[in-house]
Amino acid sequence: MAKSNRRRKRDRAVRQAAAARKAAASQRQLITEAAMRLAVERIHRINDPATPVAEVAALLLGHYAGAPVMPGITELLMDKGASPPRLAAVSDALRTAEVADAAERADAAKMPDGLDGPSSPDGTGTPETPAATGSSHGGQASLTYLTFAAGAAYAAGDTAGARRLLDEAMAAAAEDPELQVRLTAHLLAYGRAADAVESLEARLRESPEDDLAAEQYAMAIEDIFARLSGEPPAGPCPCGAGTSWQDCCGPRERTALDRFADRSGLRALQDATASYLPRSGYAEAVADFVTDWTSAVDADSWDDPEREAFLALVTELAWTTAGASGTAEAEASDPSVRTGDGSAGHNDSADDDSADDDDDNLLRAFAADPSTPPALAARARAWRDHVHYGLWQISDPVPSPGRWCTEIATGIVRYVAFGPEPAGLAPRWSVLLGAVVPVDGVWRAAGPALQLSPTEGDAAAETVHSAAEVIIRELAGKPTKRAASRMRQPVPFGRAEPHGVLVHYHEEEGPGMARLTSMVTASLLPRIAAELHENRTTSPAMTNTDGDPMCLIKARIAVRDGEVLAERLAGHRDFSADEDDPAALVWYGREVPVGQRDALLAEAVAQLRAQGHSGTDIELPAGPQRWVRGQLRVEGDELAVEVNSRERLAALLGILREAGASPEVSDQSLIDPRQDLAWPAGSRARPGGSAEPQDGWEKQWLDERVPALRGRTPRQAAQAKERVLLEALLRQFEYEADLLAANGQTGVDTEWLRRELGMDVEEFP
Repeated sequence: MAKSNRRRKRDRAVRQAAAARKAAASQRQLITEAAMRLAVERIHRINDPATPVAEVAALLLGHYAGAPVMPGITELLMDKGASPPRLAAVSDALRTAEVADAAERADAAKMPDGLDGPSSPDGTGTPETPAATGSSHGGQASLTYLTFAAGAAYAAGDTAGARRLLDEAMAAAAEDPELQVRLTAHLLAYGRAADAVESLEARLRESPEDDLAAEQYAMAIEDIFARLSGEPPAGPCPCGAGTSWQDCCGPRERTALDRFADRSGLRALQDATASYLPRSGYAEAVADFVTDWTSAVDADSWDDPEREAFLALVTELAWTTAGASGTAEAEASDPSVRTGDGSAGHNDSADDDSADDDDDNLLRAFAADPSTPPALAARARAWRDHVHYGLWQISDPVPSPGRWCTEIATGIVRYVAFGPEPAGLAPRWSVLLGAVVPVDGVWRAAGPALQLSPTEGDAAAETVHSAAEVIIRELAGKPTKRAASRMRQPVPFGRAEPHGVLVHYHEEEGPGMARLTSMVTASLLPRIAAELHENRTTSPAMTNTDGDPMCLIKARIAVRDGEVLAERLAGHRDFSADEDDPAALVWYGREVPVGQRDALLAEAVAQLRAQGHSGTDIELPAGPQRWVRGQLRVEGDELAVEVNSRERLAALLGILREAGASPEVSDQSLIDPRQDLAWPAGSRARPGGSAEPQDGWEKQWLDERVPALRGRTPRQAAQAKERVLLEALLRQFEYEADLLAANGQTGVDTEWLRRELGMDVEEFP
């Protein structure tokens, strides 16, 4: 009985705890919903031109609490009906309210002990008003007022006033780098792109992975690039300095753009590191690393351009991967490798760096060498600490002048400055396998990169994910055989999930996970490159319309009574004799689907018209059409046969036996078509047809069951969960079309397909 009572008490406690959690969750939801309703109402009141000026000011103060207002808020209010004088009035009201609030708090701070009033956390009675966040005290204007007032001044045409207010805001936030980054959006909005770039470059030199700073910098560079690509601004410079743009911000903007495109700093680092290698103590380790990989993948048998690109990639990887600890060369050249006392050579103690295995690499040694110039040492440390190996997807083929790149294994986004190759020719949705590094505040492609198609990129990303999962499980003490076996599987070309599409539905990985994934990608890079080469140079599997492996066969078959056999075959439902030559027979297979038939006929008509034939000259066959299985010719008591698979030859012999012909193959020749159709290294692209998409292959494809869409037609997939798979296919078509266009050819008309399917590319970021 006691046990039963204990169980009942336990169950009651569990129910009460569950009810309490449910009630707390419900309360939190109510609070969240109320806060959202309040925020929506506040924004509506701010945007409403009928709201009294003083109320708008109070709402802005309550909403932003001393922080900078949203960039462009004054433009938004003008779109809602506010005039420049109203904005100025709101600005004045903001300042009046701040002064009044500061006076009220100052009075409260002077209250005698024991009276109610605000106090600091330590109980001294002095309220905490951090100037860095823009709170008003002692007459200091908040960042809320300064940024709103700058927008109001700019809207009224007072660019000099806007400049003065933003300078004051930047000075107020001088001790807070994050606030300064937020304020650069206002600089950019009010014609001060050159100032924004210089401020952001300084921040990014110190913190290359500050995502907000990197995004603002990219926007500033794009703004400058667009302006310099068109007509230069006329009249006074929009920055408010009072001179013309040509004499004021124009030269600074051109210089900023030049700095972005300038790869001399990166090249100087690479050249200096290569020169340092022979005396570094790492020459043997780097050479062994490169030799191991080239031998493992038999790279010496590759074509020269591929082998050279692979060697460059692996050598670059060795700079941060190949450790020299324990090698005879390292011990001879650097006593600190033996003793760890930091007395010579590779001593990074001046940089506060750890001496663990991650720091046993060429770039660390180069940065620590006393003879290395400080600028090069700083670049080497930035490379070593922030290099990001990844699968970088390029969605826009037109540089601006950099390219927005999404790392499809992590969701990390970088605005990258590339050299002329390979990104200069990169089609839409290319995935570049390689490293990006920050050099003097600009993210740059470190060097060579492998260009992958969207589907190849998906396969590589799946391999990276599998390897990362194994490592995470091992670190957590929960390894699984299944995960480890997945990592050992070949790169799943043609069988991977559409990571390049799905990445936009997931949150960007945190710094720790991004760092781990970069390391995994780096370690797998040579393997992925080797398997990519093998996949591209392997001839495709070729099948006929019956699904048989193709093999071109010419055979001579001895038969009994050839003339009688010819008559019997001519009466067979699957054979047809030529009216002008009864000895020539065609062997037919299954009926061509209507959509495919129409597309083939439309393509034939388009080609004939391109050759100069008019519509009246073209006679199309009527009714259903069938695939041709083979050609036969009766020559006495022997048949000359042409078919394209062993299976079809065997099937034909069976038909002849049933006809009583007692067939015997007397001679045959076989040709594997793959020998003549071996793919060169590189991406494979399907060319478009001559017919218009509404008549040709594109129309037929819309209603064809596609294995990559799990057996659905594209029209069905567009309305179902396979929509992401369909988007991945369309991206592959667009990639291939860009490849073909570079050679003067035409690919699949994906723009037409998107319209028919309602697949707006903007739906997928």
